[in-house]
Amino acid sequence: MKSRINFFLIIAIILMLIQISLGISVREFIDNQIDILGFEKKDFWLNKPELNFYIHRTFSLLVFLSNFYLFFLAKKSKIDLKFIKMINFLILIEIIIGASMYYFSFPILTQPIHLLISIFILSLQFYWLLKLRKPY
Repeated sequence: MKSRINFFLIIAIILMLIQISLGISVREFIDNQIDILGFEKKDFWLNKPELNFYIHRTFSLLVFLSNFYLFFLAKKSKIDLKFIKMINFLILIEIIIGASMYYFSFPILTQPIHLLISIFILSLQFYWLLKLRKPY
């Protein structure tokens, strides 16, 4: 069962890397919108988003579901749940912050916090993978 968790954790890490790269492309689009519309017109930055925005937004559900599945695998295997609980909690916070950026026109500090938490998630996933692979 531990090898199964390792496998799905690697999948979850790959999905998170894809999600981060999609987020970078969305950020590039926002930077272009700022250049075109100006910083004062935050309400209009995502009026006509590119396809990568919709993929990034929808892909977050896949990231969450893959990690939620890992929670059930770890629980079934009686593995310490603290890492996967933290990961899932941070993913939920990420989704909330991402939605707030879209619906509330990028409240102050949401963008850097969104990026910082995504790095925490990836770091936790990788650390958990190393911890699971550690021979006892």
